[in-house]
Amino acid sequence: MYQSTELPEIKILPTEKLLPHEDCDPRRVEKLSKRLLEEGLLKNPPVIAAIPESDSFVVLDGANRVTTFKTLGIPHIVAQLVSYSSPGVSLDTWFHVVSGMENNSFWDAIQNLIGIRTERNSLVEAREKIKAGVIETYFIDDSGVYAVIPETELLQLDKVSLLNRIVDIYRGKSDIFRASNDIWEIQKPFYPEITSLVVFPRLEPINIMNAAMNKMKIPSGITRHIIPARAININIPIGILMADWSFEKKKKWMDEWMMERMSANAIRYYAESTFSFNE
Repeated sequence: MYQSTELPEIKILPTEKLLPHEDCDPRRVEKLSKRLLEEGLLKNPPVIAAIPESDSFVVLDGANRVTTFKTLGIPHIVAQLVSYSSPGVSLDTWFHVVSGMENNSFWDAIQNLIGIRTERNSLVEAREKIKAGVIETYFIDDSGVYAVIPETELLQLDKVSLLNRIVDIYRGKSDIFRASNDIWEIQKPFYPEITSLVVFPRLEPINIMNAAMNKMKIPSGITRHIIPARAININIPIGILMADWSFEKKKKWMDEWMMERMSANAIRYYAESTFSFNE
């Protein structure tokens, strides 16, 4: 494993000990449930971090997978354990492309949100204001850029509540695609039925921990964790995780699985950045 320093820390854990910091996407959970049962494999483990002074873990990436396991009643799950203090682990933000929702319905719902007002800005102004914490989000469509301004100063958990109220406007009523930039002219050609591009503020690790500990979830598809040495294609049989075995027996099976992967020379480390075309 040239250039790798150590193997990813892969653990089998009770599913109930994993606490998502973000809400799930009902459409994705439904599709994932069907695919998981059809394929019978957990291909990519969710990524977790330990919650201080607790035996629970916050899910950094994979909320839909964890929710699917809980929905299906699968008692154990395999996850990759990391720490925010690990070199290279960082937190970024996805934006939302809202597609397939009637434009007037979208904007009527925005205007009816209690405690906020909207203001037209230039893209440069909106970027500066969201970075400074003056605004909580901004929307972009064919007519321009619109900042969302709270009428009163918000505490951190109130900010999370506002993000949920905004995403609830279109969650389950439209298709949601993740975007890494806020340039309308780049996004629109790829999404013929685009309604709006929704831009969110950058969050900090403390926001993620607080959300999990307070059982207050951030909307799905906003947080974007950069995880070096991420484990993929572990292909753990769902039957093992569903089996009526003791936790110790499953843990022993997991240890033996890891040794078998090592002895078969089946673990590969890829140092270069990659694009996946089958997610």
